[in-house]
Amino acid sequence: MNCTGLSKFKILVADDSRPVRLVLKTYLAQLGFEPTFAENGTEALQQLTDKKFDVAFMDVYMPEINGTEVVSKVRNEGITIPIFAMTTGDDEEMLAKCLDCGYNSFLLKPIIKTELAKIISKLTDSY
Repeated sequence: MNCTGLSKFKILVADDSRPVRLVLKTYLAQLGFEPTFAENGTEALQQLTDKKFDVAFMDVYMPEINGTEVVSKVRNEGITIPIFAMTTGDDEEMLAKCLDCGYNSFLLKPIIKTELAKIISKLTDSY
């Protein structure tokens, strides 16, 4: 999949792990996107409230403000973009908590490029 024609599609990646950010930067570049990055929850909240994004991929556990708090706050602000929880935990209770606080779905770590491409493809089909 190559979405080079969708360069205006705005993606936020929020994760405190530099290796995760680098992997996602590489994968998304290969798919034709230049994402914006946040290294902690405070940056993610600021980015989401200041700029318009089409989708966000957000780590659940980040410093300063965790991902679930960020999602709850942006949902309370009326921001309705799809937000995917990025997590290593796949237990049902944790995933249900993510959905309850406002995440739309999740992407398990380690991130698999084909799974990321499927999500992006579904989102950009109607773009």
